[in-house]
Amino acid sequence: MNPKYIAIAPEVTLLLGLLTMSVVNFFRHSNTPKTFFTLSKITLIFTLLGTIVFYNRSWFPTVFENTPYTSLFKSIIYLLSLAWAYLSCKWFLNKNVSSFSYYGVVLLSVFAMSLAISALNLFALFFCLQGAFLLNYFLIRQGDDEEDKKREAANRFLGFAVFFALLFMAGGLILHFRVGSLEYADIYTHFSHASKLVWSDYAAAGMILAVIIFMMGLVPFHFWYIDVIGVAILPISGFLCIVPLFAYIACLTDIVLNAFFPVWEVFKPVLIIFGLMSVGFGVIGANAEHNMRRLFGFSSLYHLGIIVLCLSAFDDNSVLSSFVYMLVYVLAMSGIYTGFLGMRSKGIYLSKLEDVSGLSAMRPYISAAFLVFLISLISTPPLLGFLGKLSVVNNLVIHGEYEIILFILLAVLMLAYAYLKVIKALYFDERINSFDRVDKGVYICLTVNLILILISILNPKYLMNDVEAMLTTIF
Repeated sequence: MNPKYIAIAPEVTLLLGLLTMSVVNFFRHSNTPKTFFTLSKITLIFTLLGTIVFYNRSWFPTVFENTPYTSLFKSIIYLLSLAWAYLSCKWFLNKNVSSFSYYGVVLLSVFAMSLAISALNLFALFFCLQGAFLLNYFLIRQGDDEEDKKREAANRFLGFAVFFALLFMAGGLILHFRVGSLEYADIYTHFSHASKLVWSDYAAAGMILAVIIFMMGLVPFHFWYIDVIGVAILPISGFLCIVPLFAYIACLTDIVLNAFFPVWEVFKPVLIIFGLMSVGFGVIGANAEHNMRRLFGFSSLYHLGIIVLCLSAFDDNSVLSSFVYMLVYVLAMSGIYTGFLGMRSKGIYLSKLEDVSGLSAMRPYISAAFLVFLISLISTPPLLGFLGKLSVVNNLVIHGEYEIILFILLAVLMLAYAYLKVIKALYFDERINSFDRVDKGVYICLTVNLILILISILNPKYLMNDVEAMLTTIF
C-alpha cells in the first residue's frame, strides 16, 4: 500500500470508533452514558495523536491536503470535542438517558469537519462541511424536555440549511461551467487571469461565501443560531457554541486565500458590514435577554463580528490576530458552559438569571470562575481576553480601520452592562433556589480552564509566536 495513505489514519480512526459504538449499542444492553463517552474518548485521543504524527502528509493531495495550518485547526477541534465530551457525560449521567446518539453524531460531525478543513476542492468541501452542518439537525432533536420547541426549531433549521445547501450547489455548478474544474487552484487561476469576469463569476463566489457565513451564524443569518441555542439541551448548545467555529473559520480562510482572493476586494465590504451588524445586534440582544444561554448566544455574535472584522483583510497579521481572539473567546466560552453544568437545582439545569440568583453563597468557586470568564470576555486586563482584544486592535490599526476600533470599543461597554446583570444575579440578588451538589469533574475542568488562562497570560508567546509559524503555511 502506498505509504501516503497512512495519513488518513485520523479520519479512519473516527470511523472505526463510530462503528465500534454502533456494535456495542446493538449487542450490549447494559450500556451507560459512560460507555459511549469512554469509546469516544479513546477514539478522539488516537485521532489527535494521528493528526500530530501525520501533520504534513496527504493521502489524496488533489482533493485533501494536510499542512501545519490544517493540523492546527483539526487538533484544536479534537481537543475541544474531547473536553466537551467529558463534560457532556455529566449531563447524561444526571438525566440517566442513553448518550449513544449524541456521541455518535458528534464523532460523525467531527469526521466531516476534519475532512472539510483539508479540502482543496469545492466538491469535497460541499459534502464534508455541508454534511457536518446538516448533522446538527439530529443533535437539535435530542432530549425529551421542551420537545415541541426543539422539534420546531430543528425543522426551521433544516429548512434553511437545505436552502443554503442548494445555494452552495448552484454556486459550484456555475463555477464548474465557467472554470471547468472545482479545484481551488483552478478557480484562483480563473479569477486571476480571465480576460473579463462576468456577473455569474461574482454571483457564484458570493453564493458559496454566503453559505459559510450562514453556518457561522453572523448577522443577518444569526436567526438559526440563537433559535437553536435557546432550546437545545446543554450538551448540544455547548458543542455548537464551542467546536464548529474553528472548522468554519479554517474553511473560510482557505477558500478565500486559495480560490477567491483575486476578487476578494469586491466581497470585503460585505463581510465588514456583516461583522459590524453582528457586533451591534449582539450587544443589543444580550442586554435584552434574561435567559443566560440566549444572552451568551447574542454575546457570541459580538465576538464573531470582531473575528471577521479582523480577518477581513486576509493577510498574515489578520489571520494570526483573528485566530488569537477566537482561541481566547472559545476558552472563555467553554468555561462559561462548564459553569452552566454546575447550576442545577433538583436535577434541572438552570438557565434564567432569576433562577441562579445568589449562587455565590452556595457555590463560591463556580461563581468566582464565572466572574473570571466574564471579565476575560470583555477584554479587561490583566486577563487573557485583553490579549485577544489587543491583538485585534493592533491589526485594525495597521490597516487604518480607526472607525471600526471605536465602534468595537463602544459596543463592549454595552456588552459589559449585559454581563453586569449576570454578576448581579450571582452575587447580589437574593437566592430563591437550592443548588444540587456539583460533580467534581466540573470543578476539575474549571480549574484546568483557569490554569490555561493563567499560563497564556504569563507566557503569551505560545499564541503570538509559535502559532504564527503554523498559520502562515496557508499563504
